[in-house]
Amino acid sequence: MHEHHKDIAILYHGGCPDGFGGAYAAWKKFGDSADYIPVKYEQPVPKHIEGKELYMVDFCYEQGIMDGLLKNAKSLVVLDHHEGVRDVVESMPNHIYDSQRSGATIAWSYFHPETPVPTFLTYVEDADLFRMVSDDERAIITYAYAQPWHFDLWDEHIRRVDDPAERAKMVERGGAYQEYFLLIAHQLIGNAELVLFEGYECYLVSGEKMFITELGSQLRKKRPPLALVVRAGATGLRVSIRSDDTANAAVLAQKYGGNGHPNASAFSIPWGTPLPWKPITPGS
Repeated sequence: MHEHHKDIAILYHGGCPDGFGGAYAAWKKFGDSADYIPVKYEQPVPKHIEGKELYMVDFCYEQGIMDGLLKNAKSLVVLDHHEGVRDVVESMPNHIYDSQRSGATIAWSYFHPETPVPTFLTYVEDADLFRMVSDDERAIITYAYAQPWHFDLWDEHIRRVDDPAERAKMVERGGAYQEYFLLIAHQLIGNAELVLFEGYECYLVSGEKMFITELGSQLRKKRPPLALVVRAGATGLRVSIRSDDTANAAVLAQKYGGNGHPNASAFSIPWGTPLPWKPITPGS
């Protein structure tokens, strides 16, 4: 197990571009003087973080864990935007909660209050909040997310987006990625099955994380008001919900110990646990 020896620890939403963007914002302030630790809801709290200056970015545990971290940390700041943990975030003495922004932009404004949010991070926010974005934005995000997630490389993304010639290259390359990505997504959509989940007849499909938003968006339109995208992991199934405004995805996920936003959320089902949906067979 890795021990974290630095006095400052940044705990950020792991496996999430927005969470990584928030960690990047912290890195631009602290550099190598901090540990950057990806965390997930279904994983144990990192060890060896007692007595440290803690920053939680785009992430917040449930109340009992947060109370323990607050008690044992030198200091604790929570920066989050997920509706499912709003009450917990706001119970912390030092916090920023804003459901209209993403973790990356909240973190940037917190760590760099005198510097405007970089254009690239506003694109990260748009993607995370499922806002309507331009074709250029979609291409840039597709390109950037397909690259390794390293702080130095995100520095380059931020620089290139503001350089017209470099931006054009990102758009061109990302457009090609996007075309292939959509082709695969269309093939996956063909494998969707109808299920009954929490009173809703909806589509369920298997897909890796990079396809969740596209699959969920297309299938919730095909069979409103929501869709489920599942993927298998070592400890169980990860279920992502994508919904329109007539169904609250966050509330549905919270019922199963999950978290998220009104239109996008997720929860986990440990292996051996009964599935919360039933197949709908043709003619039933």
